[in-house]
Amino acid sequence: MVWTVPYAFDQFYAAINLPGDHRALANTRKDWILRRIGTSLDILTSFPMGSISRFTALKGHADLDVMLVLNYGKHIKDQKPSTVLSEVKSALGAGAGSVRRNGQAVTMKFVSWPDVDVVPAARYRNDDGSISHYEIPDMNREEWIKTKPNLHTRQMIDASSDRGANFRRVVKMMKDWNRRQDVSIQSYHLEVIALQMNTVDWDDTGWAVYQWFVKAETSLQWLWHEGKDVAEYLSFDRALRAKGQITEAKNKAFTAWYKTTSGVDDHCEAIRIWRSVFGSQFPAYG
Repeated sequence: MVWTVPYAFDQFYAAINLPGDHRALANTRKDWILRRIGTSLDILTSFPMGSISRFTALKGHADLDVMLVLNYGKHIKDQKPSTVLSEVKSALGAGAGSVRRNGQAVTMKFVSWPDVDVVPAARYRNDDGSISHYEIPDMNREEWIKTKPNLHTRQMIDASSDRGANFRRVVKMMKDWNRRQDVSIQSYHLEVIALQMNTVDWDDTGWAVYQWFVKAETSLQWLWHEGKDVAEYLSFDRALRAKGQITEAKNKAFTAWYKTTSGVDDHCEAIRIWRSVFGSQFPAYG
Protein backbone atom coordinates (compact mmCIF):
# COMPACT_ATOMS: atom_id res chain seq x y z
CA MET A 1 0.00 0.00 0.00
CA VAL A 2 1.26 3.47 -0.90
CA TRP A 3 0.49 6.22 1.60
CA THR A 4 3.43 8.64 1.26
CA VAL A 5 5.21 10.40 -1.60
CA PRO A 6 8.71 9.08 -0.72
CA TYR A 7 7.44 5.51 -0.78
CA ALA A 8 5.60 6.20 -4.04
CA PHE A 9 8.85 7.41 -5.62
CA ASP A 10 10.63 4.27 -4.35
CA GLN A 11 8.00 2.07 -5.96
CA PHE A 12 8.12 4.04 -9.20
CA TYR A 13 11.90 3.71 -9.35
CA ALA A 14 11.69 -0.03 -8.75
CA ALA A 15 9.27 -0.31 -11.67
CA ILE A 16 11.44 1.52 -14.21
CA ASN A 17 15.00 0.74 -13.09
CA LEU A 18 17.24 -1.67 -14.99
CA PRO A 19 19.14 -3.26 -12.10
CA GLY A 20 22.54 -4.91 -12.17
CA ASP A 21 25.85 -4.47 -13.93
CA HIS A 22 25.51 -5.41 -17.61
CA ARG A 23 29.01 -4.48 -18.74
CA ALA A 24 30.02 -8.12 -19.34
CA LEU A 25 26.99 -8.61 -21.59
CA ALA A 26 27.81 -5.33 -23.35
CA ASN A 27 31.32 -6.57 -24.16
CA THR A 28 29.96 -9.91 -25.34
CA ARG A 29 27.60 -8.12 -27.75
CA LYS A 30 30.44 -5.85 -28.90
CA ASP A 31 32.70 -8.80 -29.65
CA TRP A 32 29.88 -10.51 -31.55
CA ILE A 33 29.43 -7.38 -33.69
CA LEU A 34 33.16 -7.31 -34.46
CA ARG A 35 33.16 -10.96 -35.52
CA ARG A 36 30.09 -10.30 -37.65
CA ILE A 37 31.77 -7.43 -39.49
CA GLY A 38 35.07 -9.27 -39.85
CA THR A 39 37.39 -7.54 -42.32
CA SER A 40 34.71 -5.69 -44.29
CA LEU A 41 35.45 -2.52 -42.28
CA ASP A 42 38.81 -1.25 -41.02
CA ILE A 43 37.98 -0.76 -37.32
CA LEU A 44 40.67 0.92 -35.21
CA THR A 45 38.98 0.28 -31.86
CA SER A 46 35.53 -0.26 -30.40
CA PHE A 47 33.79 0.06 -27.04
CA PRO A 48 30.32 -0.04 -25.45
CA MET A 49 28.85 3.30 -24.45
CA GLY A 50 25.48 4.82 -23.63
CA SER A 51 23.03 4.51 -20.76
CA ILE A 52 23.76 0.85 -19.94
CA SER A 53 27.44 1.66 -19.42
CA ARG A 54 26.53 4.79 -17.39
CA PHE A 55 23.97 2.91 -15.24
CA THR A 56 21.16 5.25 -16.31
CA ALA A 57 19.19 2.73 -18.41
CA LEU A 58 15.49 1.95 -18.09
CA LYS A 59 14.00 -1.52 -17.76
CA GLY A 60 12.49 -2.58 -21.08
CA HIS A 61 13.64 0.52 -22.94
CA ALA A 62 17.43 0.23 -23.10
CA ASP A 63 19.46 -0.73 -26.12
CA LEU A 64 23.22 -1.05 -26.06
CA ASP A 65 25.35 1.49 -27.93
CA VAL A 66 28.62 0.26 -29.43
CA MET A 67 31.00 2.75 -31.02
CA LEU A 68 33.11 1.56 -33.93
CA VAL A 69 36.05 3.86 -34.57
CA LEU A 70 36.72 3.54 -38.28
CA ASN A 71 39.82 4.23 -40.32
CA TYR A 72 39.30 7.88 -41.28
CA GLY A 73 40.98 7.72 -44.67
CA LYS A 74 39.13 4.58 -45.78
CA HIS A 75 35.65 5.18 -44.44
CA ILE A 76 35.07 8.77 -43.23
CA LYS A 77 37.04 11.27 -45.30
CA ASP A 78 34.81 13.15 -47.78
CA GLN A 79 31.88 10.83 -47.01
CA LYS A 80 28.38 11.88 -46.00
CA PRO A 81 27.03 10.44 -42.75
CA SER A 82 24.30 8.59 -44.68
CA THR A 83 26.96 6.91 -46.85
CA VAL A 84 28.97 5.73 -43.84
CA LEU A 85 25.86 4.40 -42.08
CA SER A 86 24.88 2.54 -45.25
CA GLU A 87 28.35 0.99 -45.37
CA VAL A 88 28.06 -0.12 -41.75
CA LYS A 89 24.62 -1.61 -42.36
CA SER A 90 25.94 -3.59 -45.34
CA ALA A 91 28.86 -4.86 -43.24
CA LEU A 92 26.48 -6.06 -40.51
CA GLY A 93 24.51 -8.07 -43.07
CA ALA A 94 21.29 -9.96 -42.37
CA GLY A 95 19.68 -8.93 -39.10
CA ALA A 96 20.72 -5.30 -39.34
CA GLY A 97 17.69 -3.10 -38.87
CA SER A 98 17.04 0.44 -40.00
CA VAL A 99 19.03 3.51 -39.09
CA ARG A 100 17.82 4.93 -35.77
CA ARG A 101 15.38 7.81 -35.90
CA ASN A 102 18.09 10.20 -34.70
CA GLY A 103 20.17 9.25 -37.76
CA GLN A 104 23.25 8.29 -35.73
CA ALA A 105 23.39 4.49 -35.64
CA VAL A 106 22.36 1.22 -37.26
CA THR A 107 20.32 -1.06 -35.01
CA MET A 108 21.32 -4.74 -34.89
CA LYS A 109 18.42 -6.92 -33.76
CA PHE A 110 18.92 -9.84 -31.37
CA VAL A 111 16.51 -12.55 -30.21
CA SER A 112 17.24 -11.68 -26.57
CA TRP A 113 17.77 -8.31 -24.89
CA PRO A 114 19.53 -6.03 -25.67
CA ASP A 115 19.52 -4.93 -29.29
CA VAL A 116 22.66 -3.02 -30.30
CA ASP A 117 22.88 0.43 -31.85
CA VAL A 118 26.12 0.43 -33.86
CA VAL A 119 27.62 3.93 -34.04
CA PRO A 120 30.44 4.57 -36.54
CA ALA A 121 32.92 7.25 -35.52
CA ALA A 122 36.05 9.12 -36.52
CA ARG A 123 38.75 9.67 -33.90
CA TYR A 124 40.68 12.95 -33.51
CA ARG A 125 43.88 13.46 -31.53
CA ASN A 126 45.58 16.41 -29.88
CA ASP A 127 49.10 17.48 -30.80
CA ASP A 128 50.50 15.34 -27.96
CA GLY A 129 48.76 12.22 -29.31
CA SER A 130 45.99 12.07 -26.72
CA ILE A 131 42.42 11.66 -27.93
CA SER A 132 40.66 14.99 -28.38
CA HIS A 133 37.20 13.79 -29.37
CA TYR A 134 35.20 11.62 -31.73
CA GLU A 135 32.75 12.57 -34.46
CA ILE A 136 29.63 10.52 -35.15
CA PRO A 137 27.13 10.81 -38.01
CA ASP A 138 23.84 12.66 -38.05
CA MET A 139 22.20 11.42 -41.23
CA ASN A 140 19.13 13.61 -40.68
CA ARG A 141 21.22 16.76 -41.15
CA GLU A 142 24.12 15.15 -43.04
CA GLU A 143 26.55 16.49 -40.46
CA TRP A 144 29.24 15.04 -38.22
CA ILE A 145 28.71 15.58 -34.48
CA LYS A 146 31.54 16.10 -32.02
CA THR A 147 31.26 13.83 -28.98
CA LYS A 148 33.32 12.76 -25.95
CA PRO A 149 31.59 9.61 -24.65
CA ASN A 150 34.30 8.57 -22.19
CA LEU A 151 34.40 12.05 -20.66
CA HIS A 152 30.62 12.09 -20.33
CA THR A 153 30.66 8.72 -18.58
CA ARG A 154 33.25 10.02 -16.10
CA GLN A 155 31.18 13.15 -15.49
CA MET A 156 28.09 11.07 -14.72
CA ILE A 157 30.06 8.83 -12.36
CA ASP A 158 31.57 11.85 -10.60
CA ALA A 159 28.18 13.55 -10.32
CA SER A 160 26.65 10.44 -8.80
CA SER A 161 29.52 10.22 -6.31
CA ASP A 162 29.29 13.90 -5.36
CA ARG A 163 25.49 14.24 -5.30
CA GLY A 164 24.50 10.82 -4.01
CA ALA A 165 22.63 7.81 -5.35
CA ASN A 166 19.46 9.83 -5.90
CA PHE A 167 21.15 11.67 -8.78
CA ARG A 168 20.96 8.63 -11.06
CA ARG A 169 17.50 7.76 -9.72
CA VAL A 170 16.13 11.15 -10.75
CA VAL A 171 17.86 10.95 -14.15
CA LYS A 172 16.12 7.63 -14.81
CA MET A 173 12.77 9.07 -13.75
CA MET A 174 13.23 11.94 -16.19
CA LYS A 175 14.16 9.49 -18.93
CA ASP A 176 10.95 7.58 -18.32
CA TRP A 177 8.96 10.80 -18.44
CA ASN A 178 10.80 11.88 -21.59
CA ARG A 179 10.21 8.66 -23.54
CA ARG A 180 6.43 9.10 -23.27
CA GLN A 181 6.37 12.62 -24.73
CA ASP A 182 5.32 13.54 -28.26
CA VAL A 183 8.65 15.36 -28.66
CA SER A 184 11.39 13.61 -26.72
CA ILE A 185 14.89 14.98 -26.25
CA GLN A 186 18.04 12.93 -26.67
CA SER A 187 19.32 10.96 -23.69
CA TYR A 188 22.64 12.82 -23.72
CA HIS A 189 20.80 16.17 -23.69
CA LEU A 190 18.69 15.02 -20.74
CA GLU A 191 21.76 13.95 -18.77
CA VAL A 192 23.64 17.19 -19.49
CA ILE A 193 20.69 19.13 -18.08
CA ALA A 194 21.05 17.10 -14.87
CA LEU A 195 24.83 17.61 -14.81
CA GLN A 196 24.37 21.39 -14.96
CA MET A 197 22.04 21.42 -11.92
CA ASN A 198 24.82 22.21 -9.50
CA THR A 199 22.98 23.54 -6.44
CA VAL A 200 20.01 21.16 -6.15
CA ASP A 201 19.15 19.12 -3.05
CA TRP A 202 19.13 15.71 -4.76
CA ASP A 203 17.97 13.92 -1.60
CA ASP A 204 14.53 15.54 -2.02
CA THR A 205 13.30 13.62 -5.06
CA GLY A 206 10.27 15.78 -5.77
CA TRP A 207 12.27 18.99 -5.56
CA ALA A 208 15.05 17.58 -7.80
CA VAL A 209 12.46 16.52 -10.40
CA TYR A 210 10.91 19.99 -10.33
CA GLN A 211 14.32 21.63 -10.68
CA TRP A 212 15.14 19.39 -13.67
CA PHE A 213 12.04 20.74 -15.40
CA VAL A 214 13.06 24.30 -14.49
CA LYS A 215 16.52 23.80 -16.00
CA ALA A 216 15.18 21.93 -19.04
CA GLU A 217 12.70 24.70 -19.85
CA THR A 218 15.60 27.04 -20.68
CA SER A 219 17.85 24.39 -22.27
CA LEU A 220 15.98 23.44 -25.44
CA GLN A 221 17.10 26.07 -27.93
CA TRP A 222 20.66 26.38 -26.63
CA LEU A 223 22.71 24.46 -24.06
CA TRP A 224 26.50 24.79 -24.15
CA HIS A 225 28.51 21.86 -22.82
CA GLU A 226 32.04 20.67 -23.59
CA GLY A 227 32.50 22.97 -26.56
CA LYS A 228 29.21 22.36 -28.35
CA ASP A 229 25.52 23.24 -28.31
CA VAL A 230 23.84 20.09 -27.00
CA ALA A 231 20.43 21.28 -28.23
CA GLU A 232 21.46 21.89 -31.85
CA TYR A 233 19.64 18.78 -33.12
CA LEU A 234 16.25 20.29 -32.22
CA SER A 235 14.51 22.40 -34.83
CA PHE A 236 12.90 25.63 -33.63
CA ASP A 237 9.43 24.09 -33.91
CA ARG A 238 10.36 20.90 -32.03
CA ALA A 239 12.11 22.90 -29.31
CA LEU A 240 8.97 24.99 -28.76
CA ARG A 241 6.78 21.89 -28.61
CA ALA A 242 9.15 20.23 -26.15
CA LYS A 243 9.16 23.39 -24.04
CA GLY A 244 5.37 23.30 -23.84
CA GLN A 245 5.47 19.74 -22.54
CA ILE A 246 8.13 20.62 -19.99
CA THR A 247 6.34 23.75 -18.78
CA GLU A 248 3.13 21.81 -18.17
CA ALA A 249 5.00 19.09 -16.26
CA LYS A 250 7.03 21.68 -14.32
CA ASN A 251 3.89 23.40 -13.05
CA LYS A 252 2.38 20.08 -11.96
CA ALA A 253 5.64 19.04 -10.29
CA PHE A 254 5.80 22.21 -8.23
CA THR A 255 2.20 21.81 -7.10
CA ALA A 256 2.82 18.17 -6.15
CA TRP A 257 5.99 19.04 -4.26
CA TYR A 258 4.26 21.89 -2.42
CA LYS A 259 1.45 19.60 -1.27
CA THR A 260 3.87 17.86 1.10
CA THR A 261 5.96 20.84 2.18
CA SER A 262 3.31 23.40 3.05
CA GLY A 263 2.42 21.86 6.42
CA VAL A 264 -0.72 20.31 4.99
CA ASP A 265 0.99 16.97 4.17
CA ASP A 266 -1.60 16.07 1.57
CA HIS A 267 0.14 12.95 0.26
CA CYS A 268 -3.01 11.70 -1.40
CA GLU A 269 -3.29 14.71 -3.70
CA ALA A 270 0.48 14.92 -4.20
CA ILE A 271 0.64 11.30 -5.35
CA ARG A 272 -2.29 11.88 -7.70
CA ILE A 273 -0.47 14.81 -9.32
CA TRP A 274 2.85 12.96 -9.55
CA ARG A 275 1.00 10.10 -11.23
CA SER A 276 -0.40 12.57 -13.78
CA VAL A 277 3.20 13.61 -14.52
CA PHE A 278 4.83 10.18 -14.69
CA GLY A 279 2.00 7.97 -15.89
CA SER A 280 0.59 4.63 -14.83
CA GLN A 281 3.84 3.15 -13.52
CA PHE A 282 3.81 5.73 -10.75
CA PRO A 283 1.70 4.07 -8.04
CA ALA A 284 -1.73 5.30 -7.02
CA TYR A 285 -2.46 6.34 -3.46
CA GLY A 286 -3.73 3.66 -1.13
